[in-house]
Amino acid sequence: MFTALFASHVWADHCWQTDKQAAEKGRPEPGAGAMKARESWRALIAHVVVYHLVMAVMLAVTTALLDLPISWAGAAAGIAFSAVTHGFWDRRWLVKAWMVLTGSREFAKNPQGRYSVDQAQHVFCLWVSALLITLV
Repeated sequence: MFTALFASHVWADHCWQTDKQAAEKGRPEPGAGAMKARESWRALIAHVVVYHLVMAVMLAVTTALLDLPISWAGAAAGIAFSAVTHGFWDRRWLVKAWMVLTGSREFAKNPQGRYSVDQAQHVFCLWVSALLITLV
């Protein structure tokens, strides 16, 4: 399960996300205007929906080809957990806040550092999703 989720993550997060979604999904930081907030939420929701459609298809193909015994409830729980957490971490200021909270204030100033932590958070959440899929 984890391998299928990880493969879908890499493909969907990097190959199915538009430039506009990537640029807008993490904006604005708290306190920005309502118009910017709506644009940001639209970009984030579009990205999360497409990402999880890709995930669902890859999960279904993997499950069918390998004849894996998973339940619909497990698949729904894993995908739902992934969708919520993916949207959470893609609000970039939350990644930065996490880094500051955990003592990485200087690394948080580096865009590559923030990207690395964003990806690490996604992978951790995929691990939890894989457990949900197989245990529920």
